[in-house]
Amino acid sequence: MTHVTQDDLLHFLYKETSPERTTHIQELLETDADLRERLNVLKSAKIRLDKIKLISPDDRSVDTIFNYRKPGIEIEL
Repeated sequence: MTHVTQDDLLHFLYKETSPERTTHIQELLETDADLRERLNVLKSAKIRLDKIKLISPDDRSVDTIFNYRKPGIEIEL
């Protein structure tokens, strides 16, 4: 039995795991209450994050950040 990391659970939650890994995690979830709880915490966080309305910063703010540099220092992009 391989260890399931938080990253593994995130990939599983977002359906980014291979079919084999998905099956393995599903099997572990059937018997491991701690793993189910960890997944439930991530599901809850995902639901809350999905509800957040993101706003873009003002264009002036972005321009100011990108145009800022100290005299004498070259910035390579």
